[in-house]
Amino acid sequence: MQARLVEDLIKMADSVSSRFLVLVLNALVLGLISTIPCANGANFLATLFHPAGQASHYRFIARITSGLMARGHTVTLLVTDTYELKGFDKDNVATRIIKFKTTTSSPIKSIFNDMLSTPDQAEPGILLTMKMFLALRDYSLQSCEDLFNDRELMIDLRKQNFDLVLLQMFVPCDPLVAEYLKVPYIAMTPSSRFPAFDEDVYNMEMPSSYVPFESMSDLTDEMSFVQRVQNFVGRYGMLKFIQYLNTRPYRKLQLEHNIDPTSSIREISGRAELWLCHIDFALEFPHPTAPNWIMIAGLVAEGETKPLTQELESFVQGSGEHGVIVFSLGSTDVNLLSGRMNEDFAKAFSELPQRVLWKYVGPPLRNLGNNTRLMSWLPQRDLLAHPKTKLLIYHGGLAGVYEAMHFKKPMVLIPLFADQPSVAARIAKKKMGAVLKKSTLSADLIRSTINQVLTDPSYQANVEKYGSISKDTIVSPLETAMFWIEHIVKFGGSHLKSRAGEMNFVALNSLDVIAFLLVIVLLGLYIDYLILRSCYRCITRGKTTAKPKSD
Repeated sequence: MQARLVEDLIKMADSVSSRFLVLVLNALVLGLISTIPCANGANFLATLFHPAGQASHYRFIARITSGLMARGHTVTLLVTDTYELKGFDKDNVATRIIKFKTTTSSPIKSIFNDMLSTPDQAEPGILLTMKMFLALRDYSLQSCEDLFNDRELMIDLRKQNFDLVLLQMFVPCDPLVAEYLKVPYIAMTPSSRFPAFDEDVYNMEMPSSYVPFESMSDLTDEMSFVQRVQNFVGRYGMLKFIQYLNTRPYRKLQLEHNIDPTSSIREISGRAELWLCHIDFALEFPHPTAPNWIMIAGLVAEGETKPLTQELESFVQGSGEHGVIVFSLGSTDVNLLSGRMNEDFAKAFSELPQRVLWKYVGPPLRNLGNNTRLMSWLPQRDLLAHPKTKLLIYHGGLAGVYEAMHFKKPMVLIPLFADQPSVAARIAKKKMGAVLKKSTLSADLIRSTINQVLTDPSYQANVEKYGSISKDTIVSPLETAMFWIEHIVKFGGSHLKSRAGEMNFVALNSLDVIAFLLVIVLLGLYIDYLILRSCYRCITRGKTTAKPKSD
């Protein structure tokens, strides 16, 4: 009996100790898990102060905010009451949309009208470009002042305890809002690279010998000597001047509201934890980047397409073996071509065997052919996915270009303003399409350029190649964006930042080191000179004082 009792007690002790051990291990595991930062349920503020924001820009932002909401995060959207939010599905892009009142209206339509008023639709000159830039800057500045003067709204925003601000790095208002709220921010770039507002603000390397500075020019990574001079002057002259014009008026606003007054606007603008860029090296020329410069090209191109309406499908199928050409100049409601140019396009299209779908709003066209259908809006992405579509004629907006690459359709581009000339230069350099300049447009040139792209198989081969490169990623652009945003929520971005953003121009470019070494070399040369001079004097003095043998 005693032996059995002892045995039972031992079994009970083993059982209790095992359960105790399990409980201890569970507690340790839970303790370890609790120390790992978590991004679930983060609170985001998305600001939209880009003065020339278009629907394509909004779709880029909306893809990110809707992705965050689908993962259980909260998103507040802050915009002026003049924004129409085209491209946003309001039901799933934000938990809350705040529209604050402004005392000014967007100048974008008047800017387009100024572009149309140029003689013969020539490319905008430097004076018109600067006028447009300053108009957009002043509009953004006034909107920013209206926001900060709304004290009740600013107090409410501070109470929200946001984890991160999502913003477009174009005007300083967005980073000033983030700094005022004492919240770290992530910058998003839905357009092509604007070095004056992107890489240079962040002190990323941009060698002027092969990295084109001018986003509004057609320079490539292969430049002649004259072009390298132009690029160098733009890099170190025009860039600084544009930055000065863009940031100077915001300094007063910064001081009035005590937003880190000891730092410059440029320093505040360079504090992004992360940069999400709508670009990749399938289109962009290779250049230096930083660990927190993340490429998510094709973000608006991915996803399912919708079938065409029965009427539109019948028109497309009726094109037979020749197929369909899609012609669109983006999401703006303003007709960006003159009446003469529209007639030239209509005449050129009427002489083609293909059918044409043209996004057009304007007066009737005399030269319109039976093969061309005008539409005030067309489902561009769905049409590009259709096997009957053979070509996209476009203004060179980045979102539409990536859609064409995604669906492997060659392009004819007519760059009009902003980053479109630089995008067109990249398409031409990689031979995914051809470029037309509006200053030289004619019906014959339009027709011959279209035929060239459609009949030369290298265009189709190249767009298939680079389109495949762009899509060849480990995960989708949206998943990439979600991973890195949540990574920043959990860990911050200090481990991804280089020291470049905290260094002044002299230290960053090692000018002080070069000066120090130059002084050392010059000092050594001077000492050598003194030694040699002394030796020479000793030798010559000995010769002059020596007596001749006859003496």
